Amino acid sequence: MTFLGNWQKTTKSLSERYAHLLGKDLMADMVFLVGANEVRIPGHRLVLAVNSHDFYNALYRLRPDRMELRIEDVSVGVFMRFLEYCYTGHVNMEMDKVFDVLKLAMRYEMRHLEGVCVNFVARHLKTANCLRFLNKSWNLNCLRLIHKCQEHLAENFCDVLSNNRLAIDFPELPHGAVKWIVELETLQCDEKSLFDAVMLWARRECTRNGMGMTPQNMRTALGDILYQIRFPTMTNQEFSECTRKYPELLSADEMTKITVFSNVPAAKVRFNKNPRLEATFTSLYIDNGIQEVATIRRITKGHRVYDDHNRHGIRLTSSRRINIYGFGIIAKEGKSIYGKCSVWDAEFCFQFPDLKPDIRRKLWENYEIIYVIFKNPLTLESSTPYELSFFNCANVCCVNEIVRETVRKEEITFHFEKFQDFAAIPALLYRILA
Repeated sequence: MTFLGNWQKTTKSLSERYAHLLGKDLMADMVFLVGANEVRIPGHRLVLAVNSHDFYNALYRLRPDRMELRIEDVSVGVFMRFLEYCYTGHVNMEMDKVFDVLKLAMRYEMRHLEGVCVNFVARHLKTANCLRFLNKSWNLNCLRLIHKCQEHLAENFCDVLSNNRLAIDFPELPHGAVKWIVELETLQCDEKSLFDAVMLWARRECTRNGMGMTPQNMRTALGDILYQIRFPTMTNQEFSECTRKYPELLSADEMTKITVFSNVPAAKVRFNKNPRLEATFTSLYIDNGIQEVATIRRITKGHRVYDDHNRHGIRLTSSRRINIYGFGIIAKEGKSIYGKCSVWDAEFCFQFPDLKPDIRRKLWENYEIIYVIFKNPLTLESSTPYELSFFNCANVCCVNEIVRETVRKEEITFHFEKFQDFAAIPALLYRILA
């Protein structure tokens, strides 16, 4: 054995001393055979056994004659990241290796390392990659990461549908993941766009199964996913476009019942006829570069609505310099609202005896969100706290919901805080300034 010096004395911490053993023959008492080429990597049974009960069983209780374990389905680089965590308790994670490290963490039931991987992936979730991340986490059956993807998709699916990677990533999803997405009650999108994405997947599924891309084969590929598409909630024009593009996808009887439902809501139809509940709210001004951020996670029919709340407010800080164009407020359908708005020390009084149709959005039953638009946008500096309040108001409602503390968009981060005695303003319209 090569003399290595008094490394026990020169290393400062326990993790450094164990790290000194990583990948070395020094005191090693077992070997890993990694990858297709069976690269030999020395290991230490005690270190491995204290990380995983599976390693303990394999290396101590079963007492194999040869202390060798084969790890065939990952690269040497990935496995060294995995061992780095076993020996030191931390790991230098990289995006191209994290899912393979997660696979090993789940295989050896190392929940602590699984959590490290899940949190790393969650920090990098974006519109452009969330479908790929969902695909990988679904194939690994990592429920913790699937739920992270669910939250992101539910709140950003409009952006996902308009992303240029949709045609690449959505068709590669497993059947179960597509069904799970289509069943989401809180999915924020229009039904026609969701249908188009699902049909992209059906065409790819026909190719995978060696079937021709006929409407009948697409229906076979979709199975019960088809009945989760909410055709009855589409406009007549949207439904006509769907049936014209994919004739014979629906039977004549199904088309008749869906068409009848648009005029007779009580008609019996197998397809879900309830509009989806909005996860946040529907963006109104995205063509002009104005975006929307929800200060509460979602509003559903399950939330209790309080009528005629007089004081609404939110404290906010943004990581970028922005213009605020207005905010969303909840009211009973058809009611006019009025009141006074204050941002910091500047006051703006407004009344809305008549509202344009494009600044009202129906929530459910007899409630809607009304967008209050300032005559002139307000400029908010980055990293500066502001208070936005709406008071002396009438016909305004609120829901009993917790404010989201941190909201991360792709280019900006918001921090929100609720006034102690105010109802939360549920949505803000903003644009990032250069």
